[in-house]
Amino acid sequence: MSTGFKRVLHRTPPLGMEPLISIVMPVFHTEAYLRESLQGVLQQDYPRWELLVILDGGPEAANSSLWQSTYTDPRIRWFVSRRNRGLTRSRNLAIRCAKGSWIAFCDSDDAWRPNKLTVQWNEAQRGGYNVLGSGFAFVRQHSLLVSAESDAERLKRAILPSILDYPTLLVTNALPMSSAIYNVEFLGKYYFRTAASAELIHEDYAYWLNLFRNPAVRSKLVHQPLLCIRIRPQSRSSNKVKAMRAHSAILLEHMGPSLWNRFRVWGYLSLYVYWAIRKRSGAWQASQDFDWNR
Repeated sequence: MSTGFKRVLHRTPPLGMEPLISIVMPVFHTEAYLRESLQGVLQQDYPRWELLVILDGGPEAANSSLWQSTYTDPRIRWFVSRRNRGLTRSRNLAIRCAKGSWIAFCDSDDAWRPNKLTVQWNEAQRGGYNVLGSGFAFVRQHSLLVSAESDAERLKRAILPSILDYPTLLVTNALPMSSAIYNVEFLGKYYFRTAASAELIHEDYAYWLNLFRNPAVRSKLVHQPLLCIRIRPQSRSSNKVKAMRAHSAILLEHMGPSLWNRFRVWGYLSLYVYWAIRKRSGAWQASQDFDWNR
């Protein structure tokens, strides 16, 4: 059955000793940040990756020829849809087409540090891990004001739990999508459930809860910040009431609707609020003063 996506510019990357990592990047109305996200992948010191870019309608799809002619690295695979199919369908298409033995995710308004994949791959080798996340820094969106100081980029280190496992995920989503990488040869490919309701905006949270139920998961959170996650006031998750409603709905669906589970969800929701505040409790720093090695 046709997906409505047109695939272009697909070449197989050269063989090497490292495993191929497939990077999933859905794109919709993030043209202002896409260049930075693409550069973050292209600058990786880990050589064996393929980047699956899904231009899912919007201005990026309309300008697809320009993007493809600008970024001609043969490791980039472009998929173009003239109409918006949605985030979950875009990611599922990329996962289905991925050729790598590992899958990583990078949202098109986030940006990786050049050593992101290398640090996680080395950690996976040392500890035999098959799912890894990392620390990250929030980056404040550029101001619309014209003064140099108001437009300067500022970063804030996220405060995360010390352990990444299933009980931790019930309390807080400690695995942001753009930080994550997992071994599909060992765990298999996991796909996103298409949300029936626009209220279910935390499809990434539902995805990790499902994956972490697998008893074969061996997970590690690398606390060194390896990427920037951009805070945008117009993003879906900026509505905190809607985010809490989505979080509780996902937990109920995941755990079951019994009365006992409803009480448990209230407890988990209070911890979710605690971690949401704690995660953002660091101080903002000028970008040139931010220490990426801590």
